[in-house]
Parts: sequence; structure tokens; C-alpha cells
Amino acid sequence: MSARDDRSAEFTAVLGFFIAICTLLVLLRCYCKVVIVKSFAADDYFSLLTLVSFLVFCTLALLGISNGTGKKSYLIPPERLPNGMKWWWSCEPTYVITNIFLKFSIGIFLLRIAVDKTHRMILLVALIAIQVYSVYFFFIFTFQCWPISFFWEQFRGGKGKCIPSNIVVNSFYGYSALSCVTDWTFSIVPIFIVRKLQMSRRKKYTVGALLALCALGSTATIIRIPYIDGLNDIPEFLYSTIDVAIWSTCETGIGLAASAGATLRPLLRQVFGELSTHGTSSRKHSRMWAGAHPSRSGYKPHPSQGDHNEIPLTGNDAEFGHVNIVSGGNSSPPGSSTGWKDWDHEQKSWNTSSGDSNANNTGIMKTVKITQL
Repeated sequence: MSARDDRSAEFTAVLGFFIAICTLLVLLRCYCKVVIVKSFAADDYFSLLTLVSFLVFCTLALLGISNGTGKKSYLIPPERLPNGMKWWWSCEPTYVITNIFLKFSIGIFLLRIAVDKTHRMILLVALIAIQVYSVYFFFIFTFQCWPISFFWEQFRGGKGKCIPSNIVVNSFYGYSALSCVTDWTFSIVPIFIVRKLQMSRRKKYTVGALLALCALGSTATIIRIPYIDGLNDIPEFLYSTIDVAIWSTCETGIGLAASAGATLRPLLRQVFGELSTHGTSSRKHSRMWAGAHPSRSGYKPHPSQGDHNEIPLTGNDAEFGHVNIVSGGNSSPPGSSTGWKDWDHEQKSWNTSSGDSNANNTGIMKTVKITQL
């Protein structure tokens, strides 16, 4: 037996990977929307439906693998072949339904952030077109044989008839082409949406890249196209269609993961914001000195000059000028100031710490009145 005659392990690995990554990202999306944003919209419900449907698809695919999917016919016990065909047939309508939910989730999300009428019209036309064709494709595949069970019972000598396989194949080509156009539309239009938003260029690049991740799903769709003709190979159907099955899983999995990831910015901002706050707090406390340790961080005390001390900076810090400081008390000496560069964010930190610590702190701290150069 050639190793290439049994590719079921490849399909199993792909299914396992996307089950894990999609479940994680969609659950994070739900947490972000419910706990942080406190707004669970229609696109979020469709994303959740997509995950449920995708997990059903993966379960059916795993049942198919246990009954011959990905194997040459001589490796499949005759009694298992009909079951393998049944589970393969079950996957296809589930795949279409999953992608209907996914396209609704992405489309509604983009329509909600689009303001320009032209952008909204393009998105709406793309969404309607792919959904209408998806319904057609669902019915053409589901009812390609009559009775439906003849699709797998023909291998047990059942009675029935099927439409020519090339009709299903050509319909699959059409679905793949339209799906690619839709994915690229959903990826390109957000670039123009973000361009008009009032935010920094770096944030525009970040948001635009997140929204454009839908294009990754179309990559799997394009790769799948040459393998669609395998649906015509009825004697080796479960083996010849393994690439279609693998890349269809990648198409849906990438799209679901990317669409969920694009909504996690509030969660990432909260996580990295907390890290930034922790870092600022550490820097703030490093600028507080007890009276017994006046020489920390490169500062040296000078003799008292009136009601306040002057502490010059040492080392490289000297280039920034000098700082007047106060020993305890609630007020700063008149006219105390510092020549400083590029530390405007530190000013806010000092102002915050001043009100909280002056009343009880017997040490010294920097004057909080800063003049920017």
C-alpha cells in the first residue's frame, strides 16, 4: 500500500487544528463583546451560529474518515463504503449552511461600520449575490439524487437516479468563483472605509489589516478549484475528493477565525493597556524616595536653599536641566519648574501621584509643574 493511498490522517489533522483555533477565537469574541464592549450584535450571533455549524461539519467529516474518506477504494471494506458516502454527502449541505452564516456575520459587521452609500451598496450586492447562489447550490447538491439516499445506497444496489455529475461540478465551480469575488470584496472595501476614519495612520494600518483578513479564506478557495473535478470520479469518490474536503475546511476555518480575530481589538487594547498601566505605575514609584535614601536613581541632594532643596541631575540626565523638589507638604515653591523633553506622558503620572501621596508622604518627590520646551 502506498502512503498516498490513505490521506485520512491529513484531513484529521486539518480538522483538529481548525476546531481548536476557531473555537478559541469565537469564544474570545463572545467574551469581548459581552464583557468588555457590552454589545452582542447580529454579526456576533451569526458568528456563533457559524461555529456551531462548523463543529457539526467537522464531526460529520470525522465520521466520514472512520468510514473511508481519504482512502482508495481497495482499502475500504465494502460494507463501509455506503456509510462513507453518506457522511460525505452530509458534509456538503452543512458546509454550505456554515458559509451562509459566515458570510452573514462578515457582511453585517462591515455594513455596520460602513457609512458611505457606495461602500454599503457594494457590500450589500456582494452579500445578496453569494447568499442567493448558496441557496441554489444547497438545493442542487442536496437533491442531486432521488431519493436522496440513493447517493450512498447505489453502492448497495439501491434503486434511484441522479442528475449528471458535471452539473454539480459546474455548480461548484460557480460557487467557488463567486465566493472568491465576495471574499475579496469584503477585504478591499474595508481599506476604503478605514481610510476615511479619524485615527492615526498606524491604527488605520492595524484595523485595515484585521478587516482584510477575509482574503485569506479565498486563498483556500482558489487552491481548491483544480480539485473540484474529482467529484466526477465516482469509483474512487472518497479518495478523489479529499483535496476538496481539506481545502473546503480550510476556507471556512480561515474565514471564521479571521472574522472573529478582527473583532478582538478592544480585548487586546485592554490587555496591553493593563500592561502599560503596570509599567507606568512602576516608573511612578521609582521616582518616590524616602528621606533616608535621597541618592537613588542618580539624584544627589544639595544643601537647603530656603524652603526647598535643589537637586541637580547626574550623568546623562543633566542635559535636561534641573528639578526643584519639595520635602513633604502640600504645595510647591513658586516658580518651580523643569526644562524637559518628550515626557508629556510622565507629567500626567506625576500629577496623579501628587494628589494621592503628598498628604502622608514624608519623603521627597519631583515637582509636578512642568514647562514643555
